[in-house]
Amino acid sequence: MSRTARTLTATALITGAMLTAAAMPASAHQDDRRHRGLEIGQVQYDAPGPDRRNNRSLNSEFFTVVNNGRHAVQLRNYTVSDRDGNTYTFDRLRLRRGQEVTVHTGHGQDHRWHRYQDSNRHLYDNNRGRLTLRTDGGNRVDQCRWGRGDGGHTDC
Repeated sequence: MSRTARTLTATALITGAMLTAAAMPASAHQDDRRHRGLEIGQVQYDAPGPDRRNNRSLNSEFFTVVNNGRHAVQLRNYTVSDRDGNTYTFDRLRLRRGQEVTVHTGHGQDHRWHRYQDSNRHLYDNNRGRLTLRTDGGNRVDQCRWGRGDGGHTDC
């Protein structure tokens, strides 16, 4: 390929990349910054003791979401779901830098740092599983996996 052809090809590729970036909606760029540092902190996927389906046992199964980023994040309509389709959707909750919320499987009164899925059964597989945190727009933010050797609890 001649030098002129290479220069024209490079110019076309750079121009195309610049046009694509300019055409992206500003919300996509803001969305990336908005949730940077937001992650699933830990998962207690196997409640200690026998799974008796009482509320105490159900609420001993939980996951946390922590904001390790530099900016506060509004979690409204963010979701955390597992492979079986069990999904928790956050209502209005703003996590500032360094803050964490715990989402329990069972029933309880939602408040600032503890939320409840109101399930009557244990949700997470005790042998292996995965939770995925997504933005209100459906973009994946973080994922946490576990396996049998984790002893019922994993730090993500």
